[in-house]
Amino acid sequence: MKTIGVIGGLAWPSTAVYYQKINEGIAQRLGGVHCAKLVLAQTDFDPIERAQRDNNWDHVGLELCKLGNALKRAGADFFLIACNTVHMVASQIEATVDLPFIHIVDPTAQQIRSRGLITVGLLGSRYTMCGGFFAKRLEERHGLKVLIPESIHQDNIHNAEYQELAKGIFKDSTRAKFKDAIADLTARGAQAIILGCTEFGMLVRAEDSPVPIVDTTVAHVEAALETALDD
Repeated sequence: MKTIGVIGGLAWPSTAVYYQKINEGIAQRLGGVHCAKLVLAQTDFDPIERAQRDNNWDHVGLELCKLGNALKRAGADFFLIACNTVHMVASQIEATVDLPFIHIVDPTAQQIRSRGLITVGLLGSRYTMCGGFFAKRLEERHGLKVLIPESIHQDNIHNAEYQELAKGIFKDSTRAKFKDAIADLTARGAQAIILGCTEFGMLVRAEDSPVPIVDTTVAHVEAALETALDD
């Protein structure tokens, strides 16, 4: 079994989900009392979030590269980042960290294409929805058409992440706002909804959407499990 490296703390609620799902997945596949070989490097999200707001992505990339190199020194065979937004600097990380990296978009896209779907609605932070890096990779590498929430729906989704979900706060009233955004995207033609923030799967349920939901956290973890157990 290979050792999985995880950069977490972006924010801590989804890092806990990654840890749980990775270990559950190994246990289900191997049985007995098996668990994952895993190393975790967790950062403090507050200064990272401030750098995002200041559009200082060079700082974000530098800090994540330090953590990626720390994972290598700790014995990781490959690594992933438990956050969609900071994949904004994925190219910098891949160029700097000498360790195989699983990009969160690719396993997500593979799950969508395996269902024969083409048009997707993307929910995420405003950086993810509007920054181009996520949608462009879906479109150019995987041939998907991407829709994003508009106006108040976009504001609601972005604000929920930073004001509530990243702090471990999950409200039914916020879930209702997500349902409204999903309904709008499906009315515009979305055949599936991507939960493009790693905390969203802790709030949104399958029954909240009239079309399939693809949780990037789940897709990312499954790719990590396949890599860890691929001899």
